[in-house]
Amino acid sequence: MASYLCQVQTIQRAAGRSAVAAAAYRSGQALTDERLAMEFDFAGKAGVEFAEIRLPQDAPQGLADRQMLWNAAEQAEARKDAVPAREVLLALPHELDFEQRRALVRDFVDQFVTARGMIADIAMHVPGKEGDQRNYHAHILLTTRRVSPKGFGPKDPAWRTPQQVRDWREGWADLQNEHLRRHLGPDAPQVSHLSLAEQGIDRVPTQHMGPEATAMERKDERTERGERNRDIEVRNDAADRLRRDYADTADRLAGAAPRIEAPVDQLVAEARRVRETLITERATWQGEHDALKPRRAPTEKGVEREVLEADDTALRMARMRLSRTETRVRRSRERRLELVAWIRNPARMIWAKHAELNALAKARRTVCEAEVRLALRRQWLASPTGQTWVAARRQPALDQAAEAARKRRTLVRKIKRMDRRIASATRTLNDLVIARELGQRQLRVPSHSPDATRFIRDVGAPAREAISRFPAPARAQVIDRLNRGQGQSIAKTLFPGG
Repeated sequence: MASYLCQVQTIQRAAGRSAVAAAAYRSGQALTDERLAMEFDFAGKAGVEFAEIRLPQDAPQGLADRQMLWNAAEQAEARKDAVPAREVLLALPHELDFEQRRALVRDFVDQFVTARGMIADIAMHVPGKEGDQRNYHAHILLTTRRVSPKGFGPKDPAWRTPQQVRDWREGWADLQNEHLRRHLGPDAPQVSHLSLAEQGIDRVPTQHMGPEATAMERKDERTERGERNRDIEVRNDAADRLRRDYADTADRLAGAAPRIEAPVDQLVAEARRVRETLITERATWQGEHDALKPRRAPTEKGVEREVLEADDTALRMARMRLSRTETRVRRSRERRLELVAWIRNPARMIWAKHAELNALAKARRTVCEAEVRLALRRQWLASPTGQTWVAARRQPALDQAAEAARKRRTLVRKIKRMDRRIASATRTLNDLVIARELGQRQLRVPSHSPDATRFIRDVGAPAREAISRFPAPARAQVIDRLNRGQGQSIAKTLFPGG
């Protein structure tokens, strides 16, 4: 089946990255970064299927040269933590051939990148020899400044918003589905930008392995992320088996139940009760979901600040006391020199001088001790032992945040599935009401249904079969009368001619 991936990352100087180096690696070329005075030679890199630069309408044609483009993007930035480029990583459908994949990528770039004023540097890669042979993908490097015939201008704040990423993700899913249907027909596999929870799929997602972990796994070196994904897959397989076993058992029980002629009025009442029960259950889950507010686990910096807070406060207080002592000593000296009695009494002068020096020494010693304690604490935090302690301190909050997020995802999946069940129950209830209004008094249904889902299915099918036996004008007349007289919303498109 087709796969979906649309990830966005930044090429940031603060992380030691260069837009020129990124472009050289992805395109498989040798480029020179003029800012760093370094050459990045990846001309021997294998796996690059196609590379090109696509410009917006007002961009200078000289920027179609890859080296000129990314050196100009780097030169337009002055900050040491600047972001001269962003990258969009796309998984390409292996069901399409090269020309079809290239047309898909170009279509996406033209609609969602260059049309908004960004320059796109496309590099399409084929699967590696040792990896998944379906792993066709594209790297798209994007400029972060608006471009005019004169060159790069200011940055557009809208390009850096989460909404921009959401637009890319949704647009890539819609466009990929459109191209799959165009080339493979109406039954082509489809993808979704929504998470499994948002789709109502009861499966825990695995984590993206990344190139480093993938390379280690290929060498039979176990990684933490790989182990976590294997555990998730085992749990998902076990959950799938349980669901299949339950479904098979419920279907067997429903199939073995004898068929009876049940009054339609009784079926309408039961369908209404089932629907109300489902709505109540959904409301309960929605309330639980809303009550589970996302938890924010403390960061490493936050834990370190918490550990250093006491020593940091002690140092600040010691420095304040030293400052006050120095001020007091200076003022007392000034006043003392104005008193003749003090000047004529050397003993008192010596005693006062000793007292001042002792007070200053004590205050300075306190500051020195506080500085040493703070420095030692910082040194310990930077050590492996300190980092282990910080990680252990954060872990309970991380576990709580992960558990809360897991519960929220589970509730989202349950709510999505319940929405589909409520829609089916509503349709079945409408069908039963229409069948009753058409004059159907009884329906042949199983005497017992194991659960609400099978009741909806077992009752809905006979109801629709009974309705289909009536003429289309009669069905339309009943639907119109129900809509006008009872204020009910009857889905006319369920019935031919209705």
